[in-house]
Amino acid sequence: MGLRDEWDKAKAANNLGNGGIAQQTKANTLGQDAASAYRAGDWYFTPVLNMPATKSGGFSGNIRDWALMLQAITQAGWQLHTWAVNMDREGRPEATPLFVRQQQ
Repeated sequence: MGLRDEWDKAKAANNLGNGGIAQQTKANTLGQDAASAYRAGDWYFTPVLNMPATKSGGFSGNIRDWALMLQAITQAGWQLHTWAVNMDREGRPEATPLFVRQQQ
């Protein structure tokens, strides 16, 4: 079995399409960062979400990378408070969500 075959097998086993492994890796990494901040007792978590390169040209529609990252953060215990979207230096959208610790 060649490298490409193993790659395709791993994608199929994890129900990932093209780009899915990179998307999931970004979400997992951000989820781990969010969980660490939550465990450390931080009150706020403020990541910057960059527009994925594969989304260039068509900015309307779901940005799956962002959805996966937001899900990973909320699963770590954070609650989305506010959301801002700006342009980076290259003119691509980037989001800055503010997450807060759930108050009891």
